Amino acid sequence: MSRRLGIFIAIIGVIVAIAGFLIISNLLSRAAAPPVQATIPAPITEKVVVTTHDVPLRSVLKPEDLTTLDIPVQLVPANALANIEDAVGRITKIGLITGEMIMEHHLADPTNRNQDLAFVIEDDQVLMAIPSTDLMSTIDILQPGDIVDLLASIEQPVLEGETGLLEPQSDQNREEDMLFTFSALQRLQISAIVVEIIQPQASTSASASAFAGQVADAEATPTPTPTPSPSEINPQAILIALSPQDSLVVKHILDAGGMIDFVLRAPTSNQEFDLQPVNSEYLEDRYELIITR
Repeated sequence: MSRRLGIFIAIIGVIVAIAGFLIISNLLSRAAAPPVQATIPAPITEKVVVTTHDVPLRSVLKPEDLTTLDIPVQLVPANALANIEDAVGRITKIGLITGEMIMEHHLADPTNRNQDLAFVIEDDQVLMAIPSTDLMSTIDILQPGDIVDLLASIEQPVLEGETGLLEPQSDQNREEDMLFTFSALQRLQISAIVVEIIQPQASTSASASAFAGQVADAEATPTPTPTPSPSEINPQAILIALSPQDSLVVKHILDAGGMIDFVLRAPTSNQEFDLQPVNSEYLEDRYELIITR
């Protein structure tokens, strides 16, 4: 019996020794192993529009000039563009290098009123405002980008004997004003149109309680500005890029009391029309009119 007990105790001792060895080995291996590195979370990014190549100043951006990159949000400026469509067709105010982020203040928008129209004219041009007094301008037909010709009518003094129409009434010729109509400038592109929005009169038929309710709703949710109808648009001026000399011609016609009219061309019309100025003598010759005085 004592022998069996001794064997049992010996077995238990061996098991305890093996278990202790394993525990000590495990502790030693853990102590010798390098510490577990914490998992770094993926950074939060935003898409940003960047250039694919160097873009010079005053370039019109095209889709192939741009791409998008994922940039960590902490590195994205507040006015960086996220969509390529927001940059295409706009004009660079500065030179851009490859991979540079496109920001709102880098681009000119000739359709707004932030003085960006200066970027649509060439270095040898000036931008001139011509009053919208002709019928074509006032009926809301002309649009920015249209190709137009500028016709003018102005009275010029002529000698009675020079026209072929007037008979000299004395030995000394007298000057008399005659109306001339001619094509002053051709193939001009409208840069912009300045209009005045006529605000309709507000209705006063609403009750005080309804008005108060509308005010409360307006404070909660701002009402978007509606698109004005044609009857609410009053054109003021047509903006056109001209050579400095042509701008002086237009100014002289206006200052001399001349009348100016725009005529619209087809978008593909590139020809220069050879037009003869029209006066009363031209009408008599063309239509065989008999003009008596």
